[in-house]
Amino acid sequence: MFSGIFAQYYAVACANLMTFIYGIAVGWPSASLPLLKSSETPLQEYGPLTLFEASWVSSVLCIGGAIGTLFYAWIASRYGRKFGIMSSFVPMIISWLLIEYGTTFSSLFCSRFLTGFAGGAPFQIVPLIVSEVSSVEIRGSLGSLLILLHNGGAIVGIALSSYTNFYFLPWIPIVLCFVFLLGYSFVPETPKYLMSCGKDASKSLKFFQGTDFDPKIEEKSEESYKMRLSDICEPATRKALIIGTILMNSVVFTGAFTLANYYETIFKEAGSSLSPSASSLVVCSIQFAGTCSASLTVERLGRKSLVLISAFSAAFLLAVMGFHSFLKTALLVDVTSVAWLPLVCLSLLVFVAANGATSIPFVIIGEIFAQNVRGPLVSWCVIVNWLMSFVAVLIFPYMMEYLKMYGALWVFSVIGASLMTIIAVIMPETKGIPIEVIVERLRGTKEIT
Repeated sequence: MFSGIFAQYYAVACANLMTFIYGIAVGWPSASLPLLKSSETPLQEYGPLTLFEASWVSSVLCIGGAIGTLFYAWIASRYGRKFGIMSSFVPMIISWLLIEYGTTFSSLFCSRFLTGFAGGAPFQIVPLIVSEVSSVEIRGSLGSLLILLHNGGAIVGIALSSYTNFYFLPWIPIVLCFVFLLGYSFVPETPKYLMSCGKDASKSLKFFQGTDFDPKIEEKSEESYKMRLSDICEPATRKALIIGTILMNSVVFTGAFTLANYYETIFKEAGSSLSPSASSLVVCSIQFAGTCSASLTVERLGRKSLVLISAFSAAFLLAVMGFHSFLKTALLVDVTSVAWLPLVCLSLLVFVAANGATSIPFVIIGEIFAQNVRGPLVSWCVIVNWLMSFVAVLIFPYMMEYLKMYGALWVFSVIGASLMTIIAVIMPETKGIPIEVIVERLRGTKEIT
């Protein structure tokens, strides 16, 4: 059919179609939750959702994602990357059918849990696929598709939930699930996974590498695919694990995800007459533009530069937003003349965060681990992201209560900047470098640049 670079793009794009479908589910609550809480709720027999029920419909996604990441890490290791990503079709289909035919809070709760569970598959497996099939010169571009299509799906989800019928919307991702299943059925298992199992990988190598495949680029030194506990204590693995964990925390402390619940408030205070759904659509479009920018520049500027510039910029913007809030609420200064400032800062924050700090870390975690530990430790990094996102959303209202908005924003700003300072010191650049060389540099046997 096709092979080489095009096959790599095809395989990763098909795998990320599931990410796109998950993104639709992320955008779905924007207009659907207000409707479900109103007197015009589609759940006529059950009645409107309470604030408690609505909050769980939103947040259970993260719990499902953490559990799904663990499950699909095991599936991908035991049965392969292809079976792992394709099996997410089942819970994703069921989740949308529960929205279509469910009539109670319980059905919505189960639907959102299964959505998060299925979403754990692409966030766990796609970085593995990218690291195992991509050529060095396009590895960053392929890796950035994960967040690009996630954000694109979120825009579609917000638009569909705002402007289409509640019971029509689920059929669109359901159809896309079947397109994903058909499209990825043409993709073979990754060659590195096949070789780790002692199976013939020649057809897979031909598909992904074409006639340009050079067996010398394989990681010959990694004789065992299965991770041993002692491998975690190995210097390169330990350092990579620290980098991955810090990066996943920094994704959260840019504040872009946590502030999503306050878009409407910030828009209103700036004098905007946009509806909540339109406000969310505007912000997600800005976020998508930032991710597009990251995809276009990741192979030019490098991973480390993009992440550092993006994260430090986000920390600065959080500090400015905090200072505006401090002047307004603590010092009671009239800030009417600069009422637009939080909105401008929020828009810039969403863009610069998507342009590196919230997108490129998912590329990096697929590059810094050796083959024998990559699956389990990528899983660890993704779970850290899921859990920290859940915790941040959970505690942010309490931070606002006790520290006020300015205190909460300043805490996020300081933590984000501190994490990036550590990354600036310990993380090597990974752009255009074979994974085995990156591992050697982390081990300290090659000069870090």
